[in-house]
Amino acid sequence: MWLLGILANCSSGSSQTSSNVSRMPQYSVGGGEFPQIDHWLQSVPQETWIGIAVVGGLILLALIFWVLAAIGNGGLIAGFHMAETGETVTLASAFQQGFSFFWKLLAIQLLLGLASLVVILPVVFGGALLSILTLGIGLICFIPLICLLIPLGIALSIYTLLTQIALIVEDLDIVAAFQRAWDVFRSNLGEVIVMGLILGVGSFVVGLILAIPFILMVLPFITGLLVDTEASTIACLSVTLIGILFYLPVLLLASGIMRTFITGSWTLTYHSLIGTTAE
Repeated sequence: MWLLGILANCSSGSSQTSSNVSRMPQYSVGGGEFPQIDHWLQSVPQETWIGIAVVGGLILLALIFWVLAAIGNGGLIAGFHMAETGETVTLASAFQQGFSFFWKLLAIQLLLGLASLVVILPVVFGGALLSILTLGIGLICFIPLICLLIPLGIALSIYTLLTQIALIVEDLDIVAAFQRAWDVFRSNLGEVIVMGLILGVGSFVVGLILAIPFILMVLPFITGLLVDTEASTIACLSVTLIGILFYLPVLLLASGIMRTFITGSWTLTYHSLIGTTAE
């Protein structure tokens, strides 16, 4: 289950990605058939091509992690559901059952993700525009709205997970899963809030503990910058990078365990809630 938890954790939390591009190929179009395009491509700085490659690589990685997260999350929910109903749970069986809901899980994530963007983007651009027009004074008016978006975002993440659980546990289609999750969420609001607070505070504390080694690893690099010599900077940066490299597997495992616990807790909670929710 921890392996599925690591997959499910791919789209959450923070990640550090480094890309080294030693050289970029020279681009040309044909043998001069399109001189204007050829001239434009050659006039683009090499740093721009590097930036495009890095951004494209990050987007590709994000998409891959997003797909892996859907597979892992489906396997986790299916595994805990099988255990709750008395079935024998193996990695293969949980993975296979969760994978059978892959496209539906991906559609749920996509729909709710787009819905959140529809709400968040106008607020962000509106706040930025108002801040520019009022020289920063208008940003004060957006602080309460920003504070309101935080609990709304948490509620949306809980609703998303409940929808995915409803989809697998009750073998529903996408529309029915949305409706069922909303009914369970609304009818058991108190229990959902309490569970969300417990898991949310616990995840926050664990996240802080896991972040402490990263902070300690950055200290050598900061020391090298303060000494302000090339040798000290390179040496301290090497120490920091080596430390992070060795810590990443530990962080990945710990995050996977935490994701397994959170998803499993919500799956078992859902089983309990639907036992007291009127059909």
